[in-house]
Amino acid sequence: MRFNLVFFFLQCTSLLIAQNHVTWSFTYDNMNSNIVITGTIDEGWHLYSQKTPANAGPIPVTVNITKKNGLKLIGKCEEKLEPHEIFDVNFDSKVYLFEHSYLAYQKIKINNTNKIIGNVQYMVCNDTQCLPPIEVPFTLIIN
Repeated sequence: MRFNLVFFFLQCTSLLIAQNHVTWSFTYDNMNSNIVITGTIDEGWHLYSQKTPANAGPIPVTVNITKKNGLKLIGKCEEKLEPHEIFDVNFDSKVYLFEHSYLAYQKIKINNTNKIIGNVQYMVCNDTQCLPPIEVPFTLIIN
């Protein structure tokens, strides 16, 4: 019985992992002091822009960076691509979304630190379903 339960759990976990339709990369642009957040979105899927109203329903992309001594965030995380504006009948609201790719910069000031820790939270949908919100952690080492 215990084996069956473990097997079932592993199957469910692998299905959830297989459902991640965005591949993320995180880099540091030393010349401009920016954390660069890049997402490649699977064909047929989309994620929601920060421009999407909070009460619209879908969960927009949120970048969280752990503030610690020696690291200061300058302004807000800025999306660098223009999202598509649509009326989403599933949410009965106007939303802003990205298909294919996502790009955002967070300007920072670094003093006495070489490690940046954070995460990106988002919800991905296609024409028939939305997956539960996903959180992807990242760590950048600055040389």
